[in-house]
Amino acid sequence: MFAAIKNSVPYIIFRRYNKALRRAVKLPRHLGSEYRCPVCRVGLRAFKPMWKSYGRDIEKYGYVHRNAEMETFNLPAFSCPKCDATDRERLMALYLDRVWSSFGTEHAFGTGHAIRLIDFAPAYPLSRKIARYPAIEYRSADLYRNDVQDRVDLTNIHYPDQSVDVFICSHILEHVPDDQKAMRELHRILKPNGIGLLLVPLVVGVDQTHEDPTITSNEGRWKFFGMGDHLRQYGKRDFIKRLTGAGFMVEQLGVDYFGRETFRKAGIAENSVLYLVRPNEAPSIADGAAGAAHDTPLVPEQISAATKQRVTSRE
Repeated sequence: MFAAIKNSVPYIIFRRYNKALRRAVKLPRHLGSEYRCPVCRVGLRAFKPMWKSYGRDIEKYGYVHRNAEMETFNLPAFSCPKCDATDRERLMALYLDRVWSSFGTEHAFGTGHAIRLIDFAPAYPLSRKIARYPAIEYRSADLYRNDVQDRVDLTNIHYPDQSVDVFICSHILEHVPDDQKAMRELHRILKPNGIGLLLVPLVVGVDQTHEDPTITSNEGRWKFFGMGDHLRQYGKRDFIKRLTGAGFMVEQLGVDYFGRETFRKAGIAENSVLYLVRPNEAPSIADGAAGAAHDTPLVPEQISAATKQRVTSRE
């Protein structure tokens, strides 16, 4: 019964605002001008480090890559003291802020249509920010959470073919048993000139993915995959190969794209990379492609009214 209460929307909102209140009390000690969070725009003297419990757990379970460098994982500057946005959320915010203003009403995905963005397993700080972008049709989606608009299984997405302009899928695929089927589904729903923002945990220098269905214990998954609910440890080359195999073109946007000072100011490690995907046949966004494909409603009529509620992050 308690598990049901914890997963209820009122309890989720209560916890969210309780944490926000506690951060607000401590915020003055973090305020400054050396850094700036691109999600909430607050000026900071420092970001907050990764939770101490994470370091204890990787030592406790003997994570095989515990001494290696992780991509897009800034341990000393992990989260924002005000909004709690992680470094990977701040990275995505930098990209979306940079490109969204160029979309406008006559955006790169079509003429005169709202930009349909699906935020899978949304992170509250980032979802709250992007849901307020102009000319956006924002929807949040998750398989288990009750504080989202759509209940979605990534391996069987109910959205129509070529109905999505932008999707965000950050640190989800490592939890999905059939990740390659999920990638094919993401490709299916994306418009020919749409884009997807993808991130998974990666270890610098590791190219081959390690996955073993016989590793089912919490201890074993921590040791080999870096967390108790991860099903694999991706290798960079293999991750890209899986995406291209699903029909995507993959662009890697790193420090050369954003700039060192931009990364430093936002508390993002220089090895961070945002994986931008688009269908193989898609033109570059810079080409200003026009013509929206299949402007079918994202939520079919048979889906219950309960799942059509506006995401709580926008309240």
